[in-house]
Parts: sequence; structure tokens; C-alpha cells
Amino acid sequence: MRLLLSKEQWDFVKKLGIIDREYTNSEIDKLVIDPVAEQLQLHGFEIGQEDTNEIGDMCESIIDAIEEQRD
Repeated sequence: MRLLLSKEQWDFVKKLGIIDREYTNSEIDKLVIDPVAEQLQLHGFEIGQEDTNEIGDMCESIIDAIEEQRD
């Protein structure tokens, strides 16, 4: 599956070393979702807040976009 992401989303994931190519479902989980989820956990929340910050919003939008493509 080729990931259909916005330019802004691609700019973000490319900084994580993710490239635009065909992925199997297991590769998507390991090579795309896992690094994005890690960024969400490490940098997606402000200390003392439950809501996501800008990085968290981006991570969630990327994960949501990928999951919608799998349906």
C-alpha cells in the first residue's frame, strides 16, 4: 500500500526517516505507525495537560489517515 498523506504529513514523517514507497501492512505497523506513535508519546503532550500539542495533533492525524486507508 502506498501512503496517501498530505504534504504537511509527509514533511513530518520524512523527518522520521520514513520514505514514500509501497508498504505491506506489517511494514506500515513497524516502519510507519511505530515511529509516529513514539513521537506522539515522547513529544505530543505538554507536561500537565491531557490534550495533544501541535506534534501530537500531527501524529494523530497521520495515524488516522493511515488507518482510514486500510479499511
